[in-house]
Amino acid sequence: MSTAGAGPASNHIRAAFAAARQQHRAAFIAYLVAGFPSATESIDVAHAALESGADILEIGIPFSDPMADGPVIAAASRASLARGGGLESAAALAHALRERGVTQPLLAMSYLNPLLAHGTNQALAALASAGVDGLIVPDLPVGEDPTFERAVAAHGLAIAFLVAPNTPPSRLEAAVTASSAFVYVVALLGVTGARDSLADGAVELISRVRAAALGRAPVVAGFGISAASQVAGLAEVADGLVVGSALVRALASQNGRGDGAARVGALVRELSAATRLSQPVREALR
Repeated sequence: MSTAGAGPASNHIRAAFAAARQQHRAAFIAYLVAGFPSATESIDVAHAALESGADILEIGIPFSDPMADGPVIAAASRASLARGGGLESAAALAHALRERGVTQPLLAMSYLNPLLAHGTNQALAALASAGVDGLIVPDLPVGEDPTFERAVAAHGLAIAFLVAPNTPPSRLEAAVTASSAFVYVVALLGVTGARDSLADGAVELISRVRAAALGRAPVVAGFGISAASQVAGLAEVADGLVVGSALVRALASQNGRGDGAARVGALVRELSAATRLSQPVREALR
């Protein structure tokens, strides 16, 4: 896999995919909202996810208008914001995890507005110094803001750009070239959220993106993935899979019982176990 333009953060992220592949599975990426349900519990829950099988943690930075997120994550973001959550809580979460000895890659998922509101360089510096390896900005198309992209790289952060079913070939190529973390495939048109079945054409879309990437960047799929059967169905074609809404929903459903870390840990174990490749695929990769 090419490491052109890679820095230490990019290499750290790519190494997680390589390690998963050596174990004949896709990487499992857990998404959680920083500061939800509380700042303290957010740390325990994230740590439990990483201890239970997540290869990478995606830390959602709470935002009042999360246009790409469905109702579960949007509600968690609002709840976190109401308790003072935001970019600072995401940085604090990353710092706390590093203090606990967590070595897995950490990525921050943020809309552009919170980063600009804090000042781009200040925000990126805060995330990098807290131990964040990379950034996902769902409302930043590749090539839209070269100055921002250069700032991300200057702060030692990797970046993942999104591609969707309607992404044209030229934009797909640009995303592959510019994604120093991984290419994030939005497996459906619409917002995030747990669904009962995979989107039509998801396997074909991921396969097409992976063929276009030609090993230059890992290809990760997200949006609408919530069940072990769905994870298993996509692990055959993706380098990594993101599950968010299902984890946040499990956390939200604890109703104050204080067992959020246990609930999320159990779900991560179930979902990550489904990333193991079937024997025919393992043979094909030899």
